[in-house]
Amino acid sequence: MRLGNGSATQQERIPHLRPGVDPAGLSLTPAEGYLLSRIDGTTPWTLLRSIGGIGPDEVDRCLERWVAEGVVTVVVSAAAPGAAAVLDSSHARSGDTDPSLDIPVEVQLRILDFEARLESPYHEILGVARDADRKILRKAYFALSRELHPDRFFRRNTGSFGKRLERIFGKIVEAYELLSDPTARAEIERSLAAAGGSTPSAETVQPAETAQPAEAAAEAAQQKPAAGPRVPRRPHVFSLHSRVLRDRKARAKRFFEAGMASHAAGRWVEAAGSVRLAIAFDPWNAIYKEHFVAVQRRAQDERAQRLLKEAESALELRDFKVALRAFDDAIQLRPHDAELLHRAAKLAWMTGGDLRQAKEWAMAAVEIDPKQGGHHRLLGQVYQAAGLEANARRELEAALALDASDEEARTALREIGGRPLGLRWLGGKR
Repeated sequence: MRLGNGSATQQERIPHLRPGVDPAGLSLTPAEGYLLSRIDGTTPWTLLRSIGGIGPDEVDRCLERWVAEGVVTVVVSAAAPGAAAVLDSSHARSGDTDPSLDIPVEVQLRILDFEARLESPYHEILGVARDADRKILRKAYFALSRELHPDRFFRRNTGSFGKRLERIFGKIVEAYELLSDPTARAEIERSLAAAGGSTPSAETVQPAETAQPAEAAAEAAQQKPAAGPRVPRRPHVFSLHSRVLRDRKARAKRFFEAGMASHAAGRWVEAAGSVRLAIAFDPWNAIYKEHFVAVQRRAQDERAQRLLKEAESALELRDFKVALRAFDDAIQLRPHDAELLHRAAKLAWMTGGDLRQAKEWAMAAVEIDPKQGGHHRLLGQVYQAAGLEANARRELEAALALDASDEEARTALREIGGRPLGLRWLGGKR
């Protein structure tokens, strides 16, 4: 039911809440609740995709799921004003795609659509409500990281989309890190309040008191009437805002300089924290943001490597609980890493740990790298341990279709319907 796939330009789909459905009884995220509140029986699907607070693809996914669950029905009617323009812009972007690349055309369109709104407010970039909490932010970041991280397309022919993915993921990191840090988030709000609520853009905002050219200043001085007795005046609100902004920009500069000093010394985590605060005090400065993305990614890699060493040490001591916790923390930093997800899922499954968590990790690994037979095999084994034999068979057969020599998958298929598998050795191939 996605837009732009053969939809008629003269007709429009209007979502309606099905009679008898009580929205209060549904389990919804704040972003989903906001979207559901916009379904009024008159707003077309195309315009719902352009509302603030939730991304277009997420709108599609929510609406399609609600239609399948019987929460929403869709009525086809004459196109609403503006709908054709939305469709036309989508078709125009399709001209920038290249079928010869190793990225599916539908993914290329998704990248182009995302790139077109990189200057949106941070919460809109992540596709969440403005007041989203850290848990919702992390969930959104995980989903976007798995979908759009440049490493997902490593060693593929990506053409111009490689640089687009770098820009997109940099903005995703920026949005997530600044919104999920309570201190940075609060300072950004103060900066915007001091500027009268204006939204940061990609360009650095010039100070409010821009100097006049010399000729204009001289002309103004000649036309100025003779000065009379000085009368004390209260500071203008605009002047107060300007002064506050100057002070905040000065603090931002000091934080940035401290961050660059830490960067030069290779202290990536410390550098990322300082540059994050520089952006919080001056959210319009494009230079700070550019440096932040690079430093933050180095900081994340540094922390992830440290956590992986902790996991390896714990495995040597057969302290599986500590190893799982270290893997989980590393995944928070590298949710796009299919190999890491696979290792964590395998450990959780083999030690009889949380099968629900093992399934989520294994499913994510399959989603990121679906051509790796070992990922399908592991997901099948997790399903098998949970007693979901039909799902297990599907994944194990997929593993054998990718690698006919996978004897572990073949053995697991023969075991379906037999006794529980129990604890397994933690070594061996994937």
